[in-house]
Amino acid sequence: MSFSLLNPTPPRPPNPWRKRLVIAAIVLAVAGGLAYWQFRYYPEKRQVGRFMDALVAADYRKAYEIWNPSPTYTYPNFLEDWGETTVFGRVHTYEIVGVQPARELLLQVPGEGGRRRVIELSGASSGLVVSVRINGIEPAVRIWVERGNKSLSFPPF
Repeated sequence: MSFSLLNPTPPRPPNPWRKRLVIAAIVLAVAGGLAYWQFRYYPEKRQVGRFMDALVAADYRKAYEIWNPSPTYTYPNFLEDWGETTVFGRVHTYEIVGVQPARELLLQVPGEGGRRRVIELSGASSGLVVSVRINGIEPAVRIWVERGNKSLSFPPF
């Protein structure tokens, strides 16, 4: 068969792989973004979960080790805060209800004439706050998780 001006070469069909690659790239980008958003605080939540599991098992020594306290926060101090004589009693159940990255910190300090003034401290935070509902009691307990070494403490604010 010969091709001429009146009988031109038929056009090539479009390549379906280009469209498929673009769609696959978009799907992967969306899935990656969703996975990041869902698991961005996973290590901190897991550390709080380990701590709470130790409290549920009444293994207070292990919970104290996970807490990774400063030298001034002794084991008897820890038992006062997390032992069976606390407001929520022995921990039977818990639920992690929220994670809040620490952003800005507002401090009220005494000012002139007995009035209080507010100072705003901002900048990158070294940790975040994980809220845990213990034994179904409200309000949830707030636990500070240091991002570097995953040590736990009470929030500084």
